[in-house]
Amino acid sequence: MSGQTLQEFLANNLGKLIGVLIGLLLGWMIIEYGVFQTLFVIILVVLGYIFGKQLDEGDSLSAFVNRIFRR
Repeated sequence: MSGQTLQEFLANNLGKLIGVLIGLLLGWMIIEYGVFQTLFVIILVVLGYIFGKQLDEGDSLSAFVNRIFRR
């Protein structure tokens, strides 16, 4: 690491580290549970993120639901 502190190393390689951890987690989930169950979990995580983001930005639950199910 040529004199870098751990904090500097993490700051310079955070994206790589997160990518490796996500890949490791997804690989383990596919091996352990199968592709379709893993995809189901990923879909639920994404929907939960979107829902939480909307609530953090001040949208009400009814506005969020109306936006999803509008015609």
